[in-house]
Amino acid sequence: MDNSVKVCAIVPVYRHEKASCHVVKSLASLGIPVILVDDGNVPEGHQVLVEIAKEFPDVELVTHECNRGKGAAMRSGMDAAIVAGFTHALQVDADGQHDMKAIPFFINETKEHPEDLICGYPEYDESVPKAREQGRKITNFWVAIETLSLKIPDAMCGFRVYPLDSSWPVMKRLRNKRMGFDIEMIVRLSWAGVKMHFFPVKVHYPKDGVSNFRMFHDNVVISMTHTMLCIGMVLRLPLTIGRRLFKKI
Repeated sequence: MDNSVKVCAIVPVYRHEKASCHVVKSLASLGIPVILVDDGNVPEGHQVLVEIAKEFPDVELVTHECNRGKGAAMRSGMDAAIVAGFTHALQVDADGQHDMKAIPFFINETKEHPEDLICGYPEYDESVPKAREQGRKITNFWVAIETLSLKIPDAMCGFRVYPLDSSWPVMKRLRNKRMGFDIEMIVRLSWAGVKMHFFPVKVHYPKDGVSNFRMFHDNVVISMTHTMLCIGMVLRLPLTIGRRLFKKI
């Protein structure tokens, strides 16, 4: 087990400032420093995040003047994590969907496999919207094609521990700054040869939760993301085949 691992949590926040308070409290109770990214919230929402940062000493607040998207928020969070000397970043959604009780296990796996991506795949309860569940199945089908692999059981779960040494170079080249971020990030990490471990995490959709998913617009963005990644897969095909043949020799 690698005891040199230094993990922080990155929590991008847009319109979930109230729910994010509970997320930060859970992380603080586990002794995990938090980088809270205000992704262009209204002034009232920003003030809530300012108060959270004041309440908890291990919370750093990074602010975007306007909404730039989840991917852009994660990039700002990773940048701040690297500057602060962290080796790994736990990505957690601000809306409280993820079971925070899973965090100690994920941190332990990170220490066991410090060079690898430790990623959650969702275990839904009855609260999951059926359209969202079916959409994930479609995305996972295309990700299998884009990576020429069945080793990624879920490409959209926003509960991951990133090894910053290998993830930051990929992050800097990322094109998708919004809803397609999680998909593009995991596909490009796969292309980069980063080993991945997947574990279940319980996911619950609160009845009064605020969704930032725009059905038409974001589905178009995700479709464009898959188109771009499929083209990238074709262009990388000789390299992919060569790597796999070399491993077998």
